[in-house]
Amino acid sequence: MRCPALVVRAGKGMLKQPEADRMAGRHGATRIAVIPDAGHDVHLDDPAAVYGEMVAFLAEATAAESEAAAKEAGAGA
Repeated sequence: MRCPALVVRAGKGMLKQPEADRMAGRHGATRIAVIPDAGHDVHLDDPAAVYGEMVAFLAEATAAESEAAAKEAGAGA
């Protein structure tokens, strides 16, 4: 996979940190977000926190893509 990935983990959910770390280890550009007080249905338990993590992730991914494109354009000039 060549695109960034986001793993959202509920602090009180079934997906434990070691498993999330293994998932992230398969792909270098993975961000793990932990929503501490959420259960298995993290998107229902704390939708604002999930939304915040998604917005931050997308902002980072967009910035990284823009930076890469600028470097590529500068290299070709």
